[in-house]
Amino acid sequence: MKENNNLQNGKSREIIVNQYFSRIKSSDIEGLLALFSDDAVIREPFSKARTLVGKSEIKSFLSSAIMANEGLQYHIDIDGKTSKPLDNLVALVLFRKGDAINSRFTFGFEDANNSNTNRKTKIKSLVIEFLD
Repeated sequence: MKENNNLQNGKSREIIVNQYFSRIKSSDIEGLLALFSDDAVIREPFSKARTLVGKSEIKSFLSSAIMANEGLQYHIDIDGKTSKPLDNLVALVLFRKGDAINSRFTFGFEDANNSNTNRKTKIKSLVIEFLD
C-alpha cells in the first residue's frame, strides 16, 4: 500500500512539474502561483536576492521568468527515480535559443490539507541551477 501511495505521489508531483513549465510557456501567472504553497521558497541565480520567500516575492520572479522564456525551446527530462529527500523531484532542462543551456530545477513538495481534508500537493521549494 505504501509503495502504491509513493508511486501516486511521484506521478502527482511529475504532473505539477509539467504544469509549471506549461504555465510558464502559456504566460499563466495566476496558474503558476496556484502551484506554490503560500510560504514557498525559490532559490535562483538571476537576481541580487537569490532567495525569494512567499508568493508576493515569487510572483515578480515568475513574471520575469515568463518574459525570459519567450521564444525559447526546451526539453525537460524528469528524474523518475526517488530523490533525496523523498519530497523532491528533479527536472533537467535543456533550454535552446541559439546556444544550448543546461539547467537543473529541483522541486520540493508538501502535501497540504484543505478544508475537505483532501490532500493537495504544492511546490514548497524550487532551486534553479545552471550546469556546465
